[in-house]
Amino acid sequence: MAMTTYALSEPATIFVADPSGDATAEVVGHGTLEECVNTIANFSADRRRFVMIQLDDIDLKYGPREVQELLGFLREETPGLSNTKIAEVNRSDL
Repeated sequence: MAMTTYALSEPATIFVADPSGDATAEVVGHGTLEECVNTIANFSADRRRFVMIQLDDIDLKYGPREVQELLGFLREETPGLSNTKIAEVNRSDL
C-alpha cells in the first residue's frame, strides 16, 4: 500500500482515539508530525492502538491503524541527503 505523507515539519497534535478511531478531546502531545511520530514510537503497542494524529493546519488525520502504517513507513524510509552530503556533491562538481 502506498502512503502519502506530508512534511514532517507540519504542526500536529496527538489525541486519544475512541473505539471507532476518532479523536476524543484528550490531548496526549503536540509538536511537528515528526515529533508526534517519535513520541508514539515510544508508546507500548497497546497504547498505540488508542491514539491518533491530527495535522493542525491541514484537514488530515492518522487514525490508530494509519499511525501504525506511518511508523512502519518512516522506519523503512532512508533519510535524504544531509547538508554535509549536498556540500560534498557540490564540491565534487568543481
